[in-house]
Formats: sequence, structure tokens, C-alpha cells
Amino acid sequence: MIYLFTAVGLTLVGSSTVHIHTKTIRRTTQSTQTIRRTTQSTQIIHRTKQSTQTIRRTTQSTQIIHRTTQSTQTIHRTTQSTQTIRRTTQSTQKIHKTTKSTQKNTIDTSNAENNTIDTNNKQNNTIDTKNTQNNTIDTKNTQNNTIDTNNEQNKHKQYTEQHNRHKKYTEQHNRHKQYKEQIFYSRFYSMKIS
Repeated sequence: MIYLFTAVGLTLVGSSTVHIHTKTIRRTTQSTQTIRRTTQSTQIIHRTKQSTQTIRRTTQSTQIIHRTTQSTQTIHRTTQSTQTIRRTTQSTQKIHKTTKSTQKNTIDTSNAENNTIDTNNKQNNTIDTKNTQNNTIDTKNTQNNTIDTNNEQNKHKQYTEQHNRHKKYTEQHNRHKQYKEQIFYSRFYSMKIS
């Protein structure tokens, strides 16, 4: 480099100055490259932070899905309990009909025991009244279970809607992230070419 400038007509002092300027330009170029690398590292750190936040949100969504699954299992158990109550009510009605038939046959068998049978019938009527009241209570409990089932279904629906909204938000966020990366790399390559 020194001989080139000297041949052109520069003095040794002038060529030394050009040599110093050349070194300065090289150092400036290296500093610019270092700044670009630092900027890229900063952007990578920013992306890592955003990825960590996305992972946290995904974990929260997974917990919500787990709770929704537990609620669905509770609804299934409540439905099974309601079916068991209905079967028990039907069995009680069959037993009641069988008891009445047995009482009628006993009355027909012996007229001497009519007073005792009447007393037994009164007691049975009292028992039947209590059973009817119990059946009414069971019916109310069944209605309450049905209401609880509807509430659980509404909660499940709300959780599902929240999950879908979160999924859409995640998709939009990923698209925005890809768009920003495309802009960054297009600018980077255009700067590199220029």
C-alpha cells in the first residue's frame, strides 16, 4: 500500500498518513461489525424472553385444560348418580306395589285379623307417606344435581372458549414474530449487500 501511493507521486510522509487512515478505516469497519453482532445478540435475548413468556402462557393453558377435564369427570359422575337415583325410585315403586298386593291377599285369607290388618294398613300408609316425602326429597336432589350438571357444562364451555381465544392469540403472535424476523433479515441482507 505504501509503495503504491509512493509510485503515484506521494511522499513517504504522505504514504504513512494514508497507511494510518487505512488502519483507522479497518478498525472502524471492525467496530461496526462488532456493533452489528451485539445488536443481533440483543435481538436473540429479546426473542428468548418472548419464548419464555409464551411457554408460561402455554403452561397456564394446560392447567386450565386439566381443570376442565376434572370438571367433565365430575359431570359424568353426577350423571351416573342421577341414573342410580332413578333406578332406586323405580325399585321402591315396585316394592310398594308388591307390598300392597301381599296385604290384600292377607286380608282375603282371614277376616278375623281385619282389625290387625287395618292397623297394619294405617302404619303402612304412614310409612308410604314418609316414603313419598323421601321420594319428593330425592326428586329435589335430582333436580339440584341437574342444575349442578348444567353449571358444570357452562363452566366447561367457558374454559373451552378461553382456550380457543388463547390459541388464536398464540397463532397471531407467531405470525407477527415471523413477520418481524422477515423484516429484520431482509434489512440485514440489504445492508450486507450494500
